[in-house]
Amino acid sequence: MMDPLPMANQPNEDLERRKRVLAVDADPGLCWSLEKGLGLSGYDVQILHDAESLIGNPAIAWADCVLLELLPESGLTQEVLSTVLSTPDAPPVICTSAEPNPDVVIECMRRGAVDLLAKPFSLAEVRRSLATILERVQAAANHRAERPEVESESTSCLVGMSAAIQDLRTSIRQVAQTDLNCLIRGESGAGKDMVAREIHRFSKRCDKPYIKVNCTALPENLLESELFGYEKGAFTGATAAKPGRFVLAHEGIIFLDEIGDMHPGLQAKILQVIEHKEFNPLGSAKTKKVDVQIIAATNADLENKTAKGDFRKDLYFRLNEISIWVPALRERKEDIPFLVRHFIQKHAGLNRLEITGQDIETLSRHDWPGNVRELENTIKRWIVLGKHTSIPQLRTGISAGSAPVASQSSPIRSSVSATVPGAPEAPSSGKASKGERDLTPDEIRTALEQNQWNRRKAAEVLGISYQGLRRKIEKFQLDTHR
Repeated sequence: MMDPLPMANQPNEDLERRKRVLAVDADPGLCWSLEKGLGLSGYDVQILHDAESLIGNPAIAWADCVLLELLPESGLTQEVLSTVLSTPDAPPVICTSAEPNPDVVIECMRRGAVDLLAKPFSLAEVRRSLATILERVQAAANHRAERPEVESESTSCLVGMSAAIQDLRTSIRQVAQTDLNCLIRGESGAGKDMVAREIHRFSKRCDKPYIKVNCTALPENLLESELFGYEKGAFTGATAAKPGRFVLAHEGIIFLDEIGDMHPGLQAKILQVIEHKEFNPLGSAKTKKVDVQIIAATNADLENKTAKGDFRKDLYFRLNEISIWVPALRERKEDIPFLVRHFIQKHAGLNRLEITGQDIETLSRHDWPGNVRELENTIKRWIVLGKHTSIPQLRTGISAGSAPVASQSSPIRSSVSATVPGAPEAPSSGKASKGERDLTPDEIRTALEQNQWNRRKAAEVLGISYQGLRRKIEKFQLDTHR
């Protein structure tokens, strides 16, 4: 294997070790692109050309992540996947497939694959998947090491690999680099609380308190005392002073959930904290200074509430310095297999729940008005009572007329072919496949060489499909004569 080419902004290896990727694929051209392209992106890459060579291979312990080609016509890759993931401290495995079979996809998810990429894919797609997965692994490891008392559920965070979740993770990281107040919008059950926790986990305040306050859980007078605290004798029953949640969150983050239902009188005091970083506890003339970042969340239509005077316009603008929208589950149904596997691992214990492609299709037909929370409750009900217990809305016929969402039941993301960084991406031509066209070996080799062995671009030039080109390369054994 050639040494990875140097990279101008490559981190000092004495300070930060390059991430290691083990790529297992029978396609030499793709392996070459991965080795060179990921090498230029700061990864060390080792190549294997068949899945069987992974079994017992010390490279598994060496790798930070494995890219494993999935062969739909054989159960071999699935068995290798299980073998790899059963080793101590196994690295995460990303499966790749040229012709993904939905049942095989579900089986790989059940066995522990963290992502699936459809061929042909771009290096940008691979880099994005690697960066996301390795970042989550490192963050979880750091969190366990530094804050072992925190439940692992808080680090499970946002499960899925859809474009919507990828965009959401990007927004979270961007917000976490600032001290701006943030307003999280989204439907009930979509995961607004988890988004707030993720912002705290990635922020410079991650080692400081994260305090959550549900603005609908208490009546106005009790909520005020919870938020701002009180002095001894401030009211009947105040036998001792109590610090408020803002004081407890000093130098950290306070999360105000369901802010849209807060009483207008309290809204004015929240505005004072935002504008002046100070407030007076109940029964005290002494001002408290606090340094907090405020994250608020609501599923209410704040613009409508503001127009009707139920929510202060100035508070709305101060909270809405940055806004994040959490997508509803029906907008990212391709994440359902990932979420199902996560909830089974979380709740099944000694119980066993087998999930089939038909189960995923059934779950994908539902609109999920309760979002991720409703899906989690459904999986818990299946674990306890069995899969014969229907989703209520499906059973009563509310969503029974919906057509199966076959395209959303698979967590496969389509993209373009693997290319070396710097090379232009091949646009989609929209032409019909001409896989039956007769081509000579010389014609195929010429097209490949003129396009630096970029198979996607060569296929476009030749007027055949990517899979058709791959079959012809194998038929004429062109890779063996490169």
